[in-house]
Amino acid sequence: MRKIAVVSFVAVLALCSSLTVHALEQDKADRIKTLVDTGMQYYWSGGDVKKAEAEVFKGITLHGRYDVVEKAFAEASTLAPHRLDFRYAVASSQILQKNLAGARATYEDILAKDPTAFSAQAWLAALARIEENQSQTTLAEQAMAGLDRERAEAYRQRFVRAEAIIAERPNVDVPTVPGKVMIVALGYALAKDGTAEKPLLDRLEVALKAAQANPTARIMVTGGQPQAGVTEGDVMTKWLVEKGIDRDRILIEDKSKDTVGNVLNVANLLKRHTADTAILVTSASHMRRARTLLEDAFRQYDLETRIVPVVALDAPSVEEAAKVSKDERMVIYRDLMRVSGLWAYPGIQQ
Repeated sequence: MRKIAVVSFVAVLALCSSLTVHALEQDKADRIKTLVDTGMQYYWSGGDVKKAEAEVFKGITLHGRYDVVEKAFAEASTLAPHRLDFRYAVASSQILQKNLAGARATYEDILAKDPTAFSAQAWLAALARIEENQSQTTLAEQAMAGLDRERAEAYRQRFVRAEAIIAERPNVDVPTVPGKVMIVALGYALAKDGTAEKPLLDRLEVALKAAQANPTARIMVTGGQPQAGVTEGDVMTKWLVEKGIDRDRILIEDKSKDTVGNVLNVANLLKRHTADTAILVTSASHMRRARTLLEDAFRQYDLETRIVPVVALDAPSVEEAAKVSKDERMVIYRDLMRVSGLWAYPGIQQ
């Protein structure tokens, strides 16, 4: 009897230990879910940083919405060190905060954990390009080639195309183009009451001129961020129709939330609504990024559509508009990497 009692007691202890381990693992999983949900909430829409400090990150001082995102994924990474997707998310959050040195250190940490991590090495090459550091660019691209020569060459060519577009002088002249033409007018965030802000109105004025100069062209308006129940696509369509453009000429792309979504959805639509030439219309400060991304999206969709950029000038002169800051270079490369297939928040947000 005594032997049976001892065995039973040991079994009970083992069961209790197993239940405790399970409970701890469940607590960790719940905490990770809270962190990921919080990170993406602040990524998309921000929130009360003090509330995040009090309710999610007790004892940690936060300095803005993207700091909340970074801290959320950093803690998730600590709880699940095997999850390199969380490390990529940390790096993306650092880039959003213009902390390129921090992002570089995070990508290097990923490579230390997984020396075959091509995405991290590609990002190091992109960071070197952003900072216009030729020696680092050469080393990073050589390291990329050591992991996957064919893929590395595709990224190198992608970067070369980006640099060529960045160097081009902005074009303000509306062309008359032969053949089948699609005018692609990119949206701009609406005011809270659902009305168009000046940058969007300026883009629409240029799109209207392009439509008048190319009377057989169709017009694709883009933007799916709603305000007061309407999207940019809705507002742009209404404005153009009121200016005399036939509604049947207009296509609406109203599913995208940002420029990356814009270009991927435009490319997808142009796969069906073919065109020889796309007249791309957006603000001068936005054109280098938009055109770089659209060129890449067209290549991914095997589109041979030629892109003709026309800017709505949002600078005092074309000469001023031609100047490219380091911050703009960062945003161009950040979104180019996303369009290329390297998600900012792997599995959650491209």
